[in-house]
This record gives sequence, structure tokens and C-alpha cells, in this order.
Amino acid sequence: MSKTQCEQGLRSGARRKWPRISLLTLGAGYLLWVFLCDRDVAAAPGREQLVSAQPPATHNVTISDFNYQGPVSPTSAPDCSYYQQRIQLRPLLSSTVARDEFEAWLQKQTALSFERLLANIGDVELNNLSSTEGVAEGSVIASPSKHAPDYFYQWIRDSAITINTVVSHISNSSQSSGLNLTLVGTVLKYINNSCILQRRENPSGSLEPELEGLGEPKWEVDNSAFTGNWGRPQNDGPPLRAIATLNFLNTLNQSGNSLENVINQYQEEFKTDLKLSFQNERELSDQILALDLDFVTKNWRKSGFDLWEEVNSQHFFTALCQLKAVSLGWNYYANVRPEFDSEQKSVAGGLHNSFGDILNFLMVDGGFSNSAKNHIIETPQILGQRSGLDIAVLIGSLLTHDTEENSPNSDKFPFDVNDSGILNSLYGLVKQMEILYPVNHQRANLNLGVALGRYPEDIYNGVDTSEGNPWFLATSAAAEVLYKVIWHYQSLNKDLIIPLDGWKSEFWSLIFDRVDFSFQGHDTWQLVIPYHSPAYNQTMVSLFTLGDSFLDKVREHVSDDGEMSEQFNRYTGFLQGARHLTWSYGAFWSSRRWRDQALKTLNA
Repeated sequence: MSKTQCEQGLRSGARRKWPRISLLTLGAGYLLWVFLCDRDVAAAPGREQLVSAQPPATHNVTISDFNYQGPVSPTSAPDCSYYQQRIQLRPLLSSTVARDEFEAWLQKQTALSFERLLANIGDVELNNLSSTEGVAEGSVIASPSKHAPDYFYQWIRDSAITINTVVSHISNSSQSSGLNLTLVGTVLKYINNSCILQRRENPSGSLEPELEGLGEPKWEVDNSAFTGNWGRPQNDGPPLRAIATLNFLNTLNQSGNSLENVINQYQEEFKTDLKLSFQNERELSDQILALDLDFVTKNWRKSGFDLWEEVNSQHFFTALCQLKAVSLGWNYYANVRPEFDSEQKSVAGGLHNSFGDILNFLMVDGGFSNSAKNHIIETPQILGQRSGLDIAVLIGSLLTHDTEENSPNSDKFPFDVNDSGILNSLYGLVKQMEILYPVNHQRANLNLGVALGRYPEDIYNGVDTSEGNPWFLATSAAAEVLYKVIWHYQSLNKDLIIPLDGWKSEFWSLIFDRVDFSFQGHDTWQLVIPYHSPAYNQTMVSLFTLGDSFLDKVREHVSDDGEMSEQFNRYTGFLQGARHLTWSYGAFWSSRRWRDQALKTLNA
């Protein structure tokens, strides 16, 4: 969210005659946000700084071309020319097969993945799940697998992530509305189904008194409550659903379509009555969106189970998704649809107050940054039992930074993919899992992407517990992070500046050789690669190559017909766990989508 948007929110609030204390809180919250967001959170906050009478000097090592071979100063008295020669790009391979073969597979797998994702959503225009399996319209099943394991349910989190993937595919210039009406209908049915689930009593509770029932994570496919023992509540579902809903409304707005118009267009095109609980945007806001956002503001401080449904605590992934939902909701009610807000009880004002509180929790009080770690800690409460490394950290960053239209120049939402804590989390997972999983051993010394799982200490094997395995969605997420890093830096139009510190910038040792200058003593060193210089372009290509090598690892383990299960065996590499996992297909498709965006910037 940009400074301009914040200022618009202030002006909008003033027009509604918010109490003076609310305006003071708003201003203070914004100042806290700017201060905290400008910190390098993962640069080991809390590390002791050397005390000296003289402040440390900063030395720039500027490299414009890694292929340039100039004079080198004597090593007894090195200057910058020596260090320019010392730092080199690591040789990388994009795949273990011919490039043409990899590209052909990528095209085929992308189409298959989206088809199979849609095959797991209840929609009579897409499949016959409703008539043959009793799946409610708009319900997203996690997997068609009904035993060993039984994943034939709808999870609020998985469904929202899947629908967000569908929303990103809605735009279609070949239709008069600029939208794919079939997919618009799929999203409308999902939102309508969400309205039903929100009001249904379940083991987590109901709408009263604090909307606890919205924290129920798992439902039967026919919308009846799942009453078995489970890790509940899970507080990431409502914010993810709010994010998907707001992204959908934003897509309609950008295409020049109102919600009421697309509902009418769909019903005319398919000769059907959708029988929605809402007929326009105001009704959707009041009946569905506001409930999910209200749940976040009332429940974000409470413990809940993580996205792996194992630990009841506070989690980085959950908090980051909550912050994003509140941020988008605040902008929506303050700037996009201020007429939907109430002067007596301002939704925008409440969301803004929660934004400041959640932001402070993420950046300071939550313990997600630790002086002994250079990566983000997913669940600080169990740090002694686990390393804190978790693919959930990367997934959280990806889901909350998924907009192509807004340049990083105008959006300072924290923990983007270029954050050192996010990148070092990827590095830590790669280095541990290239050893942990035997299927990675042949790649360990080849500078290739490797298969990633959830977290190093994982013991869930897809059916019960023994040893954890690599996951398709985790390996695809690693590739997507790298593609988004390229897009981010290209959009900034600035020099690439990397601290030459093995602690802060450990990730970059995957790209460069000899970039740890921490041994140089009190002074600080940083690598400067001028924007669009040969060295800059070479670095972006290396990031792209590394991203492709993760997708190549996916290629090695999908079945001959392109099936992706939840996991693949750490020893044999064969499919394991729930078959045709919806999230596996969505994660791969999303990675490919951002690969295309990165490629556009490289070819520009």
C-alpha cells in the first residue's frame, strides 16, 4: 500500500468526522509502518553492533560486467579492482534435458495443471462432480483421493488459494467483457458457497459472539460440517478468502465490469439462474467480505493451528495473510468503495487500527526474527524443537505479493520476495534438503534446484508418520520466488545492491562465488551492480536459470501423464500421498505464470 493511498485514507476518514483520537492513531500507525517496513527485518535484528569511535566505512564493489578481465591489484594491498575480479557468477544449469524438451514439457504441463485444478472445483460448467460425487457448487475439493489418505473434503485455506489462482486467469481479451465468463461463474459460485459455510454451525463455533465459526478449517464436500477430531481453529482461512474476493472485485473493476453486470452476462450466456445470495457488490460486501475481515480484526491475536494443521500457536504465514487481508480491506473501504462504509462504525477505521497492531506483531513482538537466525521463523514457540525453516514462509510471501499491476515502487507491504529473511529461508531449505532427501544427491554439487519439502523435521509421509518427503507445491514455490525476484528488481529500475555479508546475504551465494566479506573487519562492503549493465542482465539470467532448474526437478517426478500428487518419495522419487492434489497443480501453474512475467522483463 502506497503513501498516497494512506493519505487518501486519512482524507476519507476526515470526511467521515472520525474522532480526533482515531486520526492520531491513524497517523501514528502509518509512521510506525514506514519506520518498520524500511528496516531490513531479516538482517539479523538484535545482532550486536561493534562499538567504535569511528563509524564503519562503506565500500562499494561495483561490477558492470562479469566477463570483463581488467588489471588486478596485488593481493597484499587489495583495492576494489581485486574484489571485482574475486566475485564471479556461479555456473548454473537450467535443466538436465535439452532446452527444447524442457520447454515442450513446460507448455504441456501448464495446460494439464490448470485443467486438473478446474476438475477439482464443483461447477456444472466444468465437470460432473455435483451429479456423480455430491460436491456442492463452488466447493473446491483438496483431492479426489478417498483413502490412504482421505482428502475428499474442502479446506477453507486450500480453496481460497485455488480460487485466487483462478482469478489470475480470468482476464480474456477475446470476449467482449474482457473476461472469461466460465471462470467468472466459477468464482461467483465459490463466493456464494462461502456465504453458506460462514453461517453454518460447526465444531469451531458459529457467527456469535466473535465469529469463531469462521475459523473452522475443513468441511464435507456437500457443505455439511466435518465433526471429527481436527486441528481447529485455523485462522488463515478467512483472510485468504477475503484476499481472493478482493482480488476478484479488483479484476472486475480493472476490466470495466460491475459485479451486477457480470452476473447478468453469465446468466444470459449459460441460460441459468445462479441463485446467488448476493446480486451486487454492496450485498457481497455486507454479507460475505465484511464478515471475513471482521473475523481477522477480532481473532488475529488468538492462537490457531498452522497451515500444516499440526501446531497450535502464532505463525508467520497466518499473520502475514491477516495483514494482507486487512491492508486490502482498508484500501477497499477507504478508497475504492467508501460509500459501503459506515459513519457510525467505520470498517476502514477498524481495519487500519488492526493493520498497525498486526504489523507491529509481525515485525517486532511476534518473534519471527531472531538474532540467532538469518531467516524468518515460521512458529517461534517451537524454535527449540525445530529450526524454524518452513516453506510456509515462502508461500506466505508469494500469496501476499501477487499483483502484477502495482510496481514495487508504490507498494511497501513487508516481506516481499527480495527480503533477505525470505531469500535466506529459501537458501536454508535448499541446503538442508539437498542432503536430507536422497533424490537430491545427484544434484547437490551441480548448482541445480532441488526437491523441497515442508520443513526439515517433517515426519508426515502422505498417509501416516515415518519420514517426510518432498512436495510438488514446495518445489514449485521455490521457482516462483526466483521468478518474482527478477520481476521485482526489473520493476524497480534501480541498481542491484547486495550486502557482502555471509550472514545477511547467504542466499546470494547460490548465484555468486565469494561474496562473504564479513572477514574484512569493522567496515562494511556491498556489491553494486548497475541497472541494465551487462552484469545486471547476467545476474537476472542466473536467477531465471536457477528458477527453471526447480521446475526441472518437478518434471523429473510427475507421472508420464502429468499427474501431481501431494508428495514424491524421498528415496525413489515416485508419487506419494493424495493423488491429483489441487494445490500442487495451482502452485505449478502460478510458478509458470510468474515465469512468463519474468521472461517478459528479460526480453524487454
